[in-house]
Amino acid sequence: MGSSTTSDRVGDDVGKLKNDIANLADSVRKLASEKVGTTAEDVQVKAQEKLGELESMIRRNPSQSALVAAGIGFVMGLILTR
Repeated sequence: MGSSTTSDRVGDDVGKLKNDIANLADSVRKLASEKVGTTAEDVQVKAQEKLGELESMIRRNPSQSALVAAGIGFVMGLILTR
């Protein structure tokens, strides 16, 4: 009778351990999604800021921007034709 009680306790402990692992996995999943969500939002905000800076730079120097764009297009054309 003592061995069945020990087996029952081991079974209960295994069940509790499974629940604890499931809870831990849920907590890690939630934390990761919060961090990734925050990081994605931060990246989007930074990208918008940089895009705004780029637009204002193009408006200040339109001819220089056109020449740079043409140069990049020319180099890309050379690379893609090879």
